[in-house]
Order: sequence, then C-alpha cells, then structure tokens
Amino acid sequence: MNLWRSLGGMAEVSLTSADPAAALSAINAAGIPVFGADRSDEDIVSRFWIRRQDYRRLYRLCDARGYELKLIKRRGIYWTGKRLLRRPVLLAGALIFLLAAVYLPGRVFFFRVEGNVTVPARLILEKCGQCGISFGASRREVRSERMKNALLEAIPELQWAGINTFGCTATISVRERTDTQPPAQARGVSSIVAARDGVITQCTVTRGNALCRVGQAVKAGDMLVSGYTDCGISIVATRAEGEIYARTERTLRVVTPSVWHQKGEITGQEKKYALILGKKRINFYQGSGISDTGCDKMYTETYLTLPGGFVLPVALVTETWVSRSEAEAGIPERPEALSEFARAYLSGHMIAGQILRQEEATAAEDGLYCQYGKYACIEMIGQTRSEEIIKPYE
Repeated sequence: MNLWRSLGGMAEVSLTSADPAAALSAINAAGIPVFGADRSDEDIVSRFWIRRQDYRRLYRLCDARGYELKLIKRRGIYWTGKRLLRRPVLLAGALIFLLAAVYLPGRVFFFRVEGNVTVPARLILEKCGQCGISFGASRREVRSERMKNALLEAIPELQWAGINTFGCTATISVRERTDTQPPAQARGVSSIVAARDGVITQCTVTRGNALCRVGQAVKAGDMLVSGYTDCGISIVATRAEGEIYARTERTLRVVTPSVWHQKGEITGQEKKYALILGKKRINFYQGSGISDTGCDKMYTETYLTLPGGFVLPVALVTETWVSRSEAEAGIPERPEALSEFARAYLSGHMIAGQILRQEEATAAEDGLYCQYGKYACIEMIGQTRSEEIIKPYE
C-alpha cells in the first residue's frame, strides 16, 4: 500500500460467488480496481483490497448479481484519523503533547545561580525577572547580550554575568566586584560644635584650632574646635578633629500601662487556602486576609517540585486562623524595670560616655506607671559640622 492509497483509505473485502473468476472480471469491467486478490482454485471465496470510495459501487454490483460481499477490515491514514476524531480526549492529549514537544525545548522554566558570595541569590533572580529572564522565557533571548547587560545595570555589585542553558534550565553565573580602592578621604572644612549643654571636663584636639578649655560651660551649638587657624600671613583651613567630654544633665519621663490585654483560650479555628501562580495569588476565600488582634495566623507554602529537585512557581498556601479570647492582666509596679529601660535608652543616645548618678521617682497616674528622672552624665558632646570655605580677599 503506497502513501496515496493510505491517505484515501483501503478496505479488505471477501466476495463469495459460484464463479469467482467471472465475478472478478465483472468487477474489473465496472472500472473498480482490485489489489492483492487471493483465491484458490477450489475456493469460492475471493479476498482482495479496494479503495474506500469504491466500496459502495462494489456493494451495489454484488447485490445486483447475487454475490455475497463482506467487509473484513479497514486500513490507511484516513481510517486512523476517523477513529481519532471519535476520541476527542485522546486527540486533544496528542495535540497538547505535540505542541509541548515543539514549544518546551525553546523555553526556560528553571534557574540556578552560581558564583555569588555577598549578593543574595533571591535578589539576582528578582532582578532577572525584571530584565525579562523569567519563567517561560525564550532560550535565545535569555542568552542574548542585551539580557546580560540589563542584569549588570540592575545590580551594580556584579562585575560580570553569563547565562548558559541546558534543556529547560538556565544557569546564571556571576562574578562580584572586588573593591580594592582605599576609602575616599573626607574633603572640605569642618568644625566641632557642642551637641548639648554642659561643663567641659576633658578636651583633646588633634587637628584644628581649640576654642574651649576644661571647666568652661558651653551651650548646644557653640563652636569648640574651629577648622580655621590664623597663622599670621595666612589662614589654614582643615577638618577639625578631637574629643570633647563634658558633664551634662538629662531628664527623662518613662511611661508604661498598668493594665494590658493578653490572648486567652482558643475559641475557634479555621483554615483558608490560596494558590500562587508565579507572582499572582488566587484566594479561595472571601475577605482581605488580615486577621484581627485576637487571632493568630499560621502561614505555610507548599511548592510543586518535580523529580530531580526542580521547583515550579506553583504553590498551595494554607493559612490557619486561630481565634482567641482577650483577657486583662495587671502589671505589678516595678521601678527597677523602668530604671533599667531609662538607663539603656540614655546610653544608646550618647555618642560615648556614662551615667554618674540618677534621681528617680515613680507614680501611678490614670492607669499608667510614670517615672521621672534626672541623670548626671559625662559624655562626648563634640559634633562635626561642615563649614564653608572662606575667601578673605573677596
């Protein structure tokens, strides 16, 4: 059977007659071609192949002459296609498989990052997505120089980037910049001014013109060390450097509630589900998903993973909302806790120094515990301030 006969379809039939030879001659005379006739001399049954479109003509001829005609089997591309049309699910699956076989080899669905040390892999993948190197991107586009240059512009910390593809996986190889240059020196003229009111206890000046001395009382904003030094015939401008310590006083008011609310027993539990497809999320529940203050939320994401460890950007989100009752709880008056907080707060807001002594008083007011305190400190009050360059002859 050649290709053209297969496209049109063939049918194998058996013909029973008293004179098979005369029957075959009559069929030939009617213009019906016969292929592969098989008959023994003693047998009254002949088997042969005919074209699909000749079957009705042969049937009418056999019926008119009293022959018995039986269809044995069908063959060819025509009959195969007709059987597939009766099975739409199988046909749709075959078409999807064919399209996938043509589409998938030219696309990238998985990504790996290598060569990064300080730049997080998640940041590199996020910038790659913004540059077009994302799920389902073309392999040819991913390997283009345009994509690599866009990635380097998006992440200045990278010195070089290369993208290699193998199958549906893209490996992003990067090389980070190495900063071998020394840090830039600060330029310009600066002075040191007082950050707070106080009495100077220690003054150490390593550069600039000192304008203060030990025992001097200063106010916030007063200049302590000038960046300009008068040398007689010229004025030297520089960046003032030094350490100025002073005795200061600070006042602080610390407040905490005397009654607070806490979560009680569990009153209900409910599960919510959502689906993540790439960067989109589909919620299978109504509402914003923001729980109230009396509700705990447990959040889990389960990503779809293929054999071999490849993770698809498809995840099932499960949120468990646990409702709790609220109860009031009293806080015992603890002056030492408020004092510890006040000392830690003051120490954190000092450039350098320590607290010498404190005077504190605690009182209960309108459902609050309030602590009032005065603190004597020794701390560094010198603060650098940039100055404009002076041009004396203008």
